[in-house]
Amino acid sequence: MSAPDRTEPIADDEILYRRIPDSQGWYDPQVSQHPSPQAFRPTRNDSTGLSLVRAKYKAAEEAARGQPGKAYFVAVLRVGDLRAEGIEVIPRLQAGDPAHAELPGLTYENRRSDQVLQWETLLAERLCLRVEGPFPRLADPQAG
Repeated sequence: MSAPDRTEPIADDEILYRRIPDSQGWYDPQVSQHPSPQAFRPTRNDSTGLSLVRAKYKAAEEAARGQPGKAYFVAVLRVGDLRAEGIEVIPRLQAGDPAHAELPGLTYENRRSDQVLQWETLLAERLCLRVEGPFPRLADPQAG
């Protein structure tokens, strides 16, 4: 039996992760159970859609991997909840990251639109099921 190619459609019951850098202050469990809407703001890297990770293929600890020496939280979302609010979710296979998914309606180019600003708030305040972490990032064992 061959391994799945991980480009199959994303089911409504799937869980997604959004990495949140601890250093940005976008989530503080002492202040709120919800992350800041800024945690869902598209960056320059989100040219085709806001990046997420499919829990079906990666654990939260893996989804939290970012820059060496930095800690990250992970926002947990359910696909069906996003779709019920009109937020499209698609698989987008990327080299080195087959669990990658995107929200194509939230891009760097349209990040200032009223719709995206509304979705950022909705994702943070209503659709985020919980936040896990922080997960510390150890120095890269391949370095040096």
